Amino acid sequence: MNTKLRKFIATLMLGLSATAISFAQTAQEGFDQLNTNQTEEAGQTFKKLAESSPSEESYFNLGYYHVRNNQLDEAQKAFEKGLALDDKSYINQVGMAMVELGRGNREKGKEMIDYAVKKTRGKDANVLFRAGEAWSLFDKTSDPAEAIRLIDEATLKDNTLADAYIVKGDILSKKNEGGQAVTAYEYALTARPNYAVANNRIGQIYLRGKNYNLALDFYKKAIEKDPDYAPAYKDLAELYYLARQYKRAAENFDLYIQKSGDKDPETVLRAAQFAFVADDYSRSLELLDSIKGKIDNPILKRMYGWSYYKTNNMEDAIKNLEEFIQVAPTTKDEDGNFRTLVPDDYRYLGRAYNKMATEGEYTEQGIEALMKGADLDTNVAESATTYKEIANLYLKNKEYLKAGAAFDKGIAMDTAKANGNDYYQAGSAYSYAASNIALPDSTGKFDSLELAKMPEAMVGLDGAALAAKKKEFYLKADSLFAFTSKKLPDWPYSYLQRANVLYNAYGAQANLDQGISLPYYEKFVELGEKDGSLSKTYFKQPYSYLALYYQTVGQDEAKAKTYWQKLLTVDPDNITAKQALGMTEPATAVTPKKGNSK
Repeated sequence: MNTKLRKFIATLMLGLSATAISFAQTAQEGFDQLNTNQTEEAGQTFKKLAESSPSEESYFNLGYYHVRNNQLDEAQKAFEKGLALDDKSYINQVGMAMVELGRGNREKGKEMIDYAVKKTRGKDANVLFRAGEAWSLFDKTSDPAEAIRLIDEATLKDNTLADAYIVKGDILSKKNEGGQAVTAYEYALTARPNYAVANNRIGQIYLRGKNYNLALDFYKKAIEKDPDYAPAYKDLAELYYLARQYKRAAENFDLYIQKSGDKDPETVLRAAQFAFVADDYSRSLELLDSIKGKIDNPILKRMYGWSYYKTNNMEDAIKNLEEFIQVAPTTKDEDGNFRTLVPDDYRYLGRAYNKMATEGEYTEQGIEALMKGADLDTNVAESATTYKEIANLYLKNKEYLKAGAAFDKGIAMDTAKANGNDYYQAGSAYSYAASNIALPDSTGKFDSLELAKMPEAMVGLDGAALAAKKKEFYLKADSLFAFTSKKLPDWPYSYLQRANVLYNAYGAQANLDQGISLPYYEKFVELGEKDGSLSKTYFKQPYSYLALYYQTVGQDEAKAKTYWQKLLTVDPDNITAKQALGMTEPATAVTPKKGNSK
């Protein structure tokens, strides 16, 4: 061979080698795009390679791309082109087997895989790897054991096949063999250090095992090694969602979409959900609008309803939620199960109706929806909170018996978490209800103004029954204020209210004779004077009661004098106090006023 010919061949081989290296790098780019969920970009890469450098390998890669996207007819065309170039292209034979398995033709697929492995004498690592992967791609024709057997043979022959270890790990993960799956992914990292896919997969295993800190570490490591690896942002978003760090969840999901270019309407819907829980309601609506008409998923109406409520568009909130509640239970989710309504569907609907109220604090539809939401909720704390929400609406609307009953239900559902304010509000409801029960005069007639305030359930009862109910509700209020003082022992108002309702329950003289309200007024004065910030008005009744008690019943002139003097500091014109202290002519004693003090 002459020198010129040798130089030509050397130059040609160098050029081919460079082309092969360039091709391999670009093909890997395509696989990386595929693994990063950059589906369109991966397709373009593989198509360009098949057009610019048609070979059995480039056609296999294109076909494999179509298989991964469940485009089996297109995959078959690509594999057939690879076989047309070389009918002994066993990698494309494996590709054809993938197509058959995807179509459910298990026996035919097996026959083709066995043939390819036999013809390569089990020595072609790539053929063994893809043959093993073929058995893992489709649930209806999968054979995990055979897949792992073939992949193990492949990695014995070439331990640099990082993706072979990834596929093995995925198979083991699907079988809930997390420890072995992690080992496989670690081998992938040995074959390809800093491989984001492997780090992310390990994070997924730890997440499944509820080891959230390690999951977080590996997701972050995946991003650190490859900032463009989109799935890590998606998984990180879901992890932050579980941790109730909603803003971080939304930010990372947006990064996933940005990095992957994933514009699938279901993905955008998920992004809208993340934006909603992150309190970015305008962003949620913007995302929902971008997929309107592109998705047949009733959840869209739910998200519109919730987001419209949060942006004060009550009419559209009601429209979307009413439609969702009608249609959702008749449709199935991605797992084939009928969709179920969640408590917030009714809660947001109820709140929207109540915001539309033209008279009072609520509408009947609103209360009905809130109650449905509370009854549907399996979380007793959330259900109890909803009943308290209903109670407060009744309280603001001055429907005190309804408010009391709703507070009772909310407190009973979650007694352990009921706080002092819950009991105080409930006590106030019953106290107001009692004070609104009108009693007839000596002639059996009612004051028209008092009668107008009468709770509807009391109308029609005779005087004795009304008096009994009035006392019953005051005593009910006292029992609730007692719970408040146990929860908040240093809060003065609960003692003041106990004293007041007991005063009203037993009547002025009976109460004073027995000193029923005495310990509670004294406790209020002790705490109130120590606090120093309370309005003077709150002390008028306690000082008056205590002064009268010690003057008439307790027979303690010193204490009586002290309280009469204190009464004058908050009520300088009080005639009774002045008379008691000899500052003016005696007159008829004035008893403390009735009713709530706060």
